[in-house]
Amino acid sequence: MIAQLLRFAGVGGLATLAHVLTALAVQAALPLTAQAANLAGFVAGFATSYAGHARVTFNAPLRSVPQFLRFLLLSLLGLAASSLAVWVVTTVIGASFALAMAAVVVIVPAVSYVAMRLWVFNEQSEIPVALAWDTALCGGMALILLAVFQDRLVNHDIAWYLFATRDWLAGDRLYVDLVEVNPPLNFYLTVPALGLADLFAISDQHGHYVAVSLYLFGSLLWCSTILRRDFGFSAGRRALLLCGLELAVTLPALDGIGQREQIMVLLFLPWAFHQAARQETVPSAIVAAIGMCLKPHFICLPLAVTVLNCVQDRSLRPVLSTSNLVFLGVGLAYVGFVWAVHPAYLFDIVGLSIDVYGAYSKPMAEVLWRVGYPMGLVALIVLTGLRSQRLTRPVGVLLVLALGGLGSYVLQGKGFSYHMLPFVSFSMIACLLILLEAGKPRPDLIAAALGLVGLTASSLQQGFYRNDAVVEIAQTVRDLGPFDRMITMTSNLYTGPAVAMALGADWASSYPANWLVPGAVNRLAQTDCASQAEVCAKLRAILDRNRTANLRDIERWRPDLLVVDLKSDDFDEPVFDWLAFMAADPAWDGVFARYRQVATSGRFLYFLRQPE
Repeated sequence: MIAQLLRFAGVGGLATLAHVLTALAVQAALPLTAQAANLAGFVAGFATSYAGHARVTFNAPLRSVPQFLRFLLLSLLGLAASSLAVWVVTTVIGASFALAMAAVVVIVPAVSYVAMRLWVFNEQSEIPVALAWDTALCGGMALILLAVFQDRLVNHDIAWYLFATRDWLAGDRLYVDLVEVNPPLNFYLTVPALGLADLFAISDQHGHYVAVSLYLFGSLLWCSTILRRDFGFSAGRRALLLCGLELAVTLPALDGIGQREQIMVLLFLPWAFHQAARQETVPSAIVAAIGMCLKPHFICLPLAVTVLNCVQDRSLRPVLSTSNLVFLGVGLAYVGFVWAVHPAYLFDIVGLSIDVYGAYSKPMAEVLWRVGYPMGLVALIVLTGLRSQRLTRPVGVLLVLALGGLGSYVLQGKGFSYHMLPFVSFSMIACLLILLEAGKPRPDLIAAALGLVGLTASSLQQGFYRNDAVVEIAQTVRDLGPFDRMITMTSNLYTGPAVAMALGADWASSYPANWLVPGAVNRLAQTDCASQAEVCAKLRAILDRNRTANLRDIERWRPDLLVVDLKSDDFDEPVFDWLAFMAADPAWDGVFARYRQVATSGRFLYFLRQPE
């Protein structure tokens, strides 16, 4: 045993040397970033470590796929454990970095040796090859997602949640100090991204992409188990469907990876396949119920499956199925939690949104027009399948989930592209299931192929996230910075937090945007205040609330950059003057006197805070 420990230490030292020398050589020879060179060094060290421990330390074969996958998993866990140890010792305990490194040097090698001896290189611990391949495939797809998006700017909604959740964790109160229209689960699901960012010392937006990749990995791996156990899919068909699932949940989300709709789909997928196999399982129902709680509109999806089950069974018994009872229990528990922990959401924000948030809604004709092309493709698939009587249970479940997603999109009434994601994703998965069915070419297969191609083309046409406001503002202020904090006077979320994140600044507002203002202004213009004095007083109080919050935020955070939006959307009047709006408060002149206009672009005015 002593000899084996010495060989273990020697191989570990050699692997570390290979890592360092490779990283230095690669960075010297190629124009790569430090992170890329370190990744090359990690690969070299990993290969050296695996080969050395297999042949020298434990005298095991090199070409065992399950063994290699176990070693890969242990290496990744070791990296995570070392980062966690550093974070706990330095941040939680408050001790020195030297003590953290000492903990890493002692704990990680000791645990690694035991795990290698008893698990990785132990022939009796062989894991099923099918599970190993599925794990590797799902892990590879998660890494591809991370590689594609890691350097891309996050969507403006995500940027707001990253900023606001940071402020919440620092002590601000949700729905009191931070005024948001969506329920609190969105903040809670942002916490893992920030935890990963802190753990690995990366930016918050990189932490977000790591978290989404982990959600994708977990969802796909769970689905692979269901496909193998309950559907009997061969390895080839399973791999094709898993790859298709990643594309189906990723392509429609190119402009908003990690949006609530995409997270909901990932949380729903295992439950969807359990329903397709007519299996009632509590764990997948609980996870799907959490996804449903992200937005009240998402209740349309389990309702759609319930209707399908009632029709197929010709009975109302599915209404009281295990899944529905779980959805009901989780939903009621969530409402109770919000009532107890975040009462301001139920008793303040919900009322505000009823009063003013309708300003962001679009005419129903426009909402339907925006989803008309995907609806036409899905209608073709459904009609062709019904005519040929080829709609199997799995395909039917995915199609009704798509219709539930369409219902959610219509009920929200905003016409935003990311609201379509559940409809498009579940439609694409239904097409994949049809195409994976054996048989000769027939009308339903042709319709599914056309639908899949059309939905994919539509998603690709949408492309990656683009934000013209970010480009315009960044180009205008690039020689005026850097900025610690900024704020935008606007009603549009995309001109605020996303810009701050692109500039490397903090968002200096308790609002994602001035979302109270358009609805209140529009309703005031449409209301006869002589006969409806109470309504007008209520709307003016809402405007005063938003105005006062802007003043408080500027006084509290003292943003270096103040941007004024000259073309805010969602107002009935052609141009809304934010400076005139703020000037209605007597305190504004004193606050605004500390700022000097330094630039103008096509849409924005720019003001810098002057030294005091």
